Amino acid sequence: MSTITRQVIEIPIDKLTGVDTLFGRMMNMDIDKIPAKFSAGFQKTRKESYENFRMKGIVESYQVKRNDLESIELENGISVQSEQMAQIFSKSFELVFIVATLHGYEELDEAEENMFLKLFLDSWGTAFIERGNQWLEQYIALGLEDKGIYATHSFSPGQNNIPMEMQNQIFQALKPEEIGLTVNEKFMMHPKKSVSGIFGIQTEKIENRIRPCDICERKDTCTSAYA
Repeated sequence: MSTITRQVIEIPIDKLTGVDTLFGRMMNMDIDKIPAKFSAGFQKTRKESYENFRMKGIVESYQVKRNDLESIELENGISVQSEQMAQIFSKSFELVFIVATLHGYEELDEAEENMFLKLFLDSWGTAFIERGNQWLEQYIALGLEDKGIYATHSFSPGQNNIPMEMQNQIFQALKPEEIGLTVNEKFMMHPKKSVSGIFGIQTEKIENRIRPCDICERKDTCTSAYA
């Protein structure tokens, strides 16, 4: 039996940390010293985002049947064809599939005619889903630690050499249509402010775990790197 049975989890907006800070990083703006000409737009879009955004996630774990350091076969029949993933999860006895999605952004974006405020809303949407997904992963990791086992960092399809095709495997397993999340033939998710990923469960706690940013080609220029 898997450690984590399939769960649909509400991500609490009021418990997220660092949303404003990440927004500022993406906008290259000091949120403690907002220029007067941006202040009204910042406050307006911030208020709308906190009032209208809602997030949900789905998570489930699957036992590892075989890992030959070139690919991973799970007990449910899913095969992860990625040497990089096999190396990262070499000590994991289960893999966890996870998705998180943000609702409310598209409606605000469609209703807003000011292009500058649209840019603000886009950054708010990204900041919320990034921090919401972080909250969800930490929530799961803390639950695992209560059982004396540990989570690796999460890695997403499309990062560096991780195949985009894994997106379909995540969706086939989790069936996130239940929370209004779909994927098209080009592996693009809708709503677009959504995140999918895979992380491992292991008995050994490793302080210097490999992070997604460690293997990303954009880590030196990305505003969200190591955020």
